[in-house]
Amino acid sequence: MSNTRALKQEYVELINKYNPHLTHAVTVTFKTRAYVLPKTYQKCTQNSKNIFVSAQKYQPERWKWTDKQVLGDWRYLSEEVAEDTLRYFYSKLAFMAFGKDTKRTSTKTYSTPLMITSIEGLYSDKRLHAHLAIGNLPQNIDIRNTIERAWHSCDFAHKSIVIKPLTYTYGWLDYITKEANVGNVEALRIQSTKEPQTYLSNIGVENSL
Repeated sequence: MSNTRALKQEYVELINKYNPHLTHAVTVTFKTRAYVLPKTYQKCTQNSKNIFVSAQKYQPERWKWTDKQVLGDWRYLSEEVAEDTLRYFYSKLAFMAFGKDTKRTSTKTYSTPLMITSIEGLYSDKRLHAHLAIGNLPQNIDIRNTIERAWHSCDFAHKSIVIKPLTYTYGWLDYITKEANVGNVEALRIQSTKEPQTYLSNIGVENSL
C-alpha cells in the first residue's frame, strides 16, 4: 500500500469513531466573490426601525447619506475566507438547531452539532467546495431546512448545496478523504472538527480534534 493510501486509510479510521453520531452528508459550494457588509451593520438589522441610526452611530464612514445606504466591500474567495465561512455556518447552524441551549451552562455541553469538514478545489480547476459530515442535530427540527438556512446566511454561500441522509456513513467518510490519494493531505480539516463536549469523554479523547 502506498504512503498516501495508507495515510488516507488512517484518516478514515480516525474520523470513523464518530460514525454512530453522524446523520447527514452535505456538500456546499462557495461564491468566488461576495459583497460583504460591515458586521456592525448586520447586527443593526435585527431592529429594522433603527438600521440607519445605528449604522450612522457605529460606522459613520460606511454611511452613504444621500441614499440611506450602508456601504460594504467586495471580497474574494481564498482558503482563509472559506474557513471563516464554514466557522460562521457552524455557529448559525448551532443556534438555529439548539437556540439558547448552546449558551446555557446546563445544556451547552451537548447542544452543539457534530461536523467534520473536507475542503476541495484549492489546488485544482474545480470550484472551491466543502464536503461535510454532520450529526447531533435535534430530531424535532426540519434538518434539511435548517442546514440550508444556515448556509445561505453566509456571505460566500453559493446557491448550490446538496444534503442527503447518511445510509452508508463509512462510505461517505472514505469519499471525503479521497484527496489524500493525490497527495492533498490537508483537504480533511481534522483540527477543525466540531463536536459536543460530551463526545470527548465518550470517545475517550481529552481534546477536540
